[in-house]
Amino acid sequence: MSRTNKSLSALAVAAIVLVIATWFDVSIMSDVRRHAAAAFDISGVTTMTAIGSLLITGFVLLMGTLAWRAASATVGLAYIVVGGFLVALPWLVWTFATQVNDAPPVLPEPLASALANIYFSTTGSLNAVGTIGAGMLIAGIAALARWSRWRSVAMNAAAGRIPAADPTLP
Repeated sequence: MSRTNKSLSALAVAAIVLVIATWFDVSIMSDVRRHAAAAFDISGVTTMTAIGSLLITGFVLLMGTLAWRAASATVGLAYIVVGGFLVALPWLVWTFATQVNDAPPVLPEPLASALANIYFSTTGSLNAVGTIGAGMLIAGIAALARWSRWRSVAMNAAAGRIPAADPTLP
């Protein structure tokens, strides 16, 4: 698989994973909680919480693996920007987009409304999107580090300065 295909697949999988995680966390989990409240039976909620936790962890591992294998600056930067945004989204909304003590929000109304809509439409009881965003941020940093290392080795090899083998590296 070419480097471009690896990069494109890492970006496409990230988008698909975020959609699936949002759907599961917001739609499925809220339906299960409503049913549990109506039937006075919490066993469905606990089962779906366990399944959701496994799903989120699997998604984070999948995206980390794809970002690592892509070793692309584009994937690394995209993961860092999107992951950082998703991790910081609650703070951005509650700090800059909400009214506090009758003081208007810091952000202009269209931007504050857009941020609040994104936050409230992606946040569920599992905080799947925030967790996946944290994984994306870490995977993006790792992908940039790998890309930088790959680039420096390639430049040294092209210049004829192949570094000595380091026994600590695999």
